[in-house]
Amino acid sequence: MPYLLRMLRSVLSAMVLLPAVMQPPARGELSFDFNGDGSVDLDDYRILQSCLVRSGPGEPAGLLCMAVGMDADGDVDLIEVAGFQNGFTGGPVCGNGVVEAGEQCDTGGESASCNANCTTARCGDGIPNASAGEQCDDGNTNPGDGCSATCQNEGGGIPNDSCGAATAVGDGTRSYSNLGATTDGPEDPACNFGFADRGQVGADMWYCYTASCTGTASASLCGSDYDTKLAVYAGCDCPTAAPLDCSDDDCGTGVENVQSRVTFTATAGQKFLLRVGGYLGEQGDGRLTIGCNVDACANGSGDCFVASPTEGAGCGDATCCGKTCDLDRFCCDVTWDATCAGEAEGVCDGSFRACGPGSGVCGTPDNTPGCDSASCCNKVCLVDPFCCLDSWDATCVDEANSMCFLTCGIGAGGCHAAHTTPGCDVDACCQAVCTDDPFCCDTNWDQTCVDDAAALCP
Repeated sequence: MPYLLRMLRSVLSAMVLLPAVMQPPARGELSFDFNGDGSVDLDDYRILQSCLVRSGPGEPAGLLCMAVGMDADGDVDLIEVAGFQNGFTGGPVCGNGVVEAGEQCDTGGESASCNANCTTARCGDGIPNASAGEQCDDGNTNPGDGCSATCQNEGGGIPNDSCGAATAVGDGTRSYSNLGATTDGPEDPACNFGFADRGQVGADMWYCYTASCTGTASASLCGSDYDTKLAVYAGCDCPTAAPLDCSDDDCGTGVENVQSRVTFTATAGQKFLLRVGGYLGEQGDGRLTIGCNVDACANGSGDCFVASPTEGAGCGDATCCGKTCDLDRFCCDVTWDATCAGEAEGVCDGSFRACGPGSGVCGTPDNTPGCDSASCCNKVCLVDPFCCLDSWDATCVDEANSMCFLTCGIGAGGCHAAHTTPGCDVDACCQAVCTDDPFCCDTNWDQTCVDDAAALCP
């Protein structure tokens, strides 16, 4: 499930260079130390990169991009990127060909001696490196486990590892594993989403799909347990042209979305080549679901708040179904399971069961779902349902701090005096200031916050 993978990118190697004439917004509008660790580095760039594709005039209220004040001008765009570069203070840039502090190597991309994440390449490091001649790398050098002591496939390898040996498939869901798969497909700009893999679909496997209808077909990796990438090409010959569509993270709008989904126009009997792989060559167990002219919400059945007894996709309330699947495509591509039912209850009713008295404190991580402030809890869980369906972990606390201004109120410093801690002691004034400038509740209550307080709540 998408919400099982609670992680950000480990490496972002290429930052687009912009004209030096572009200037960042003033500090009162934007702070580039988004995570408040005292350094403007690649951890902050990861947040910026995500918000470049999630923010804008149509961004739902409460998303992290808006909450950290990143889009003070109404959109995260090249101004923020240029400002970030001007404020960059630390962290290596993997892929620029210069070995910097924190990097073991940097050859401008994967090479026989250096992995794509700027660590020294060696068999058994868990990072398949095609340039070094590795067909697989399962993190050890033990023979007999599918990957040999020299990082070669054992037992005949994967039948559809080569684009010339694609497996014929039709509609439906099938499980697969790309453990030990090599990469033989081309890099393509259509598959470059600004990350370190430079348009590559790593550790790829190949499927030849024959369309069952005339209309819109979809191929989905939602529900896979690793960070996937997916491309679709016209015809089933090895690709010589750009893909019809390519996907990295498209299985919903939740913050944990790291799986892929493509749609394409089809004619009954037409063939399409599906390329299934991973971001930066990641490997794992996956689900490939293919359908044609399928609308699980228009044709669904059953109570949206109850897991499907037939393990079918979708549910009987088209509106609720649509809202839930916008958040988590697994529910409409694969099956309406208990997680989907829990998401639907919160998304469609606006209230998660785990939110309210009896749950833990919103500002403290624990192993139970939800927190005791219903309004804050629901605001967080509408963006990150994991927090109300599994546990209120440190990520949920960070989201609550940003979205709900937990640093406002008794115990914080005075609203009309600068201090090094976030928030201030008059809740209404604090929230008014932080709505205008979230820096004041995320990082510290500086003189700019004091000036805002004087203007908004004298």
